[in-house]
Amino acid sequence: MTVMDVAVVTNAVVAAISVVTVVVSAFFALRQLRLSQHANHTLVAIELLTRDRMSDAFLDSQQFVLTELRTACPPGVPVSQLPADARKHVNRIALYYNGLGQMLAFKVVEPALLLGTGGYRAREAWTVLEPYILAERVARGESYLSNFEHLAVLATETPWPTAVRRLGLRRFGRYPAEVGPVAGVPRQPGVDEAEAST
Repeated sequence: MTVMDVAVVTNAVVAAISVVTVVVSAFFALRQLRLSQHANHTLVAIELLTRDRMSDAFLDSQQFVLTELRTACPPGVPVSQLPADARKHVNRIALYYNGLGQMLAFKVVEPALLLGTGGYRAREAWTVLEPYILAERVARGESYLSNFEHLAVLATETPWPTAVRRLGLRRFGRYPAEVGPVAGVPRQPGVDEAEAST
């Protein structure tokens, strides 16, 4: 092999190593970008789950929707035709859960995070709001609040007790008598009765 051949082979090896290095670097840079975006989306979800849901305005709207809406406005009235105060409460709740449903639909956050913290109330709210939303869809189309419905469907398919088992959350085997027995946990003869008598 001549000196020229050795130089060509060496240059080819160096070029191949350079290409592999660039490809590996690009792969890890894209992976890091995806992880960073996922972390940002998780922060947005946590912000939505905590700040908005704990506000007095949200809690007032939730109370109205879950306990007063059906009495104040007959089911089947489109959302846009509700009285202004009722519409404000309905929109606050529906748009909140629609936003959470969007995060699920676009897979920007871990489903267990949203379903575990908002699934139960989302199902409750959907049960009340469904006739109003369906009436509004007649005018607006099938996509109106479809992400809210998506969230409610997923929350129904994965009820919280199932999610607890999947997440492996730890639980006490028993509770003090004044709290009462835990659903699904067998009573411990002698122990629970002794606590009840103290």
